[in-house]
Amino acid sequence: MRRAKIIGTGMAVPPAVVDNHLLSRCMNTSDEWIVQRTGIKERRVSPDTYRMLLRLAEAPDKVAFMKQVFDQGLDGVIDSTLTVSDLALEASQMALERAGVTARELDCIIESSTVPDFAYPHTGCVLQGKFGLTSTPAFNLQQGCAGFIYGLAMADQFIRTGLYGRILVVGAELLSSMFDYTDRGRDMAVLFADGAGAVVLQAVEGGESGLISHHLHSDGTVLDGLAGEIYGSSTYPAISKKKIDEDRGRPRMNGRQVFVHAVRRFREVVGECLEANRMDVADIDLFIFHQANIRIIEAVAEALKIPFEKTYNNVERYGNTAAASVPICLHEALMGGRIKEGDLVLMAAFGTGFAWGASLLRW
Repeated sequence: MRRAKIIGTGMAVPPAVVDNHLLSRCMNTSDEWIVQRTGIKERRVSPDTYRMLLRLAEAPDKVAFMKQVFDQGLDGVIDSTLTVSDLALEASQMALERAGVTARELDCIIESSTVPDFAYPHTGCVLQGKFGLTSTPAFNLQQGCAGFIYGLAMADQFIRTGLYGRILVVGAELLSSMFDYTDRGRDMAVLFADGAGAVVLQAVEGGESGLISHHLHSDGTVLDGLAGEIYGSSTYPAISKKKIDEDRGRPRMNGRQVFVHAVRRFREVVGECLEANRMDVADIDLFIFHQANIRIIEAVAEALKIPFEKTYNNVERYGNTAAASVPICLHEALMGGRIKEGDLVLMAAFGTGFAWGASLLRW
């Protein structure tokens, strides 16, 4: 039986570390407040965001400084020193090296990111170009935090049906540049950060290891719970001074709504995955949940009676890296010996849309 197997993993995060104490110099918060509500102690951000935060911390009028940055850019500089495709490339190169293959041996690239280098083409195309590839198809997903799970499901089907034999799946995010780091944007700014994770999938015949099943869902009736308008045709024109002046260029989130829906949907989709494969919690060796908030993961684990030691978490070090979160966890768990040959791993994510899903694999 033809199936898809992960043969290489990789990750990348920016070198700049922002701890809660730096954020507390920019907005009314504290290390205790953030850790208690989210479990996050520090996160990685782009060099541009880090430089901006250091200046914001010393600014006498923080709201005016953030408005100046949003209106004019930092020091009037337009080009970023780090882009989301840079992180995607670094993580992908690691995954390819560990897989023992080159980019030219790929049949397809599937990439998910919330904020691309350009409005269009999306990051997958930019990544393909950075590899020097001129005809390899690139798919671009925008399921937010659930994007990597959706990408795995797509890749698995492409391989099972014989369309492609080797696929790169990437979740990459450079979210830190989107937020207002004053009190007005505190609820989102303390959560999100930058990073990328990647896997190489290859077709294999026979054996038990590989991707087993996927379970995907969406609910567009609650999209206001987590959404962003900039570049969107929900207004005319898609970009306007009015939209920017009303701060509609930044993402918005109803934190309580996201929390409630995430816990519910995680619980449902994990149960669906286990039931479809005639398994229970005891059969799974490791659960990897999207690292949005440790309180969500704790609530899901308690509801499903998952021993917390059966989960892998790194939210305290990286924050919420959206589509990059699950593949970063997968890579670290593998490198740290938490995943061994023959282990069953269940991965699940929930994000904007709302979109959510779960994937089961045997290593």
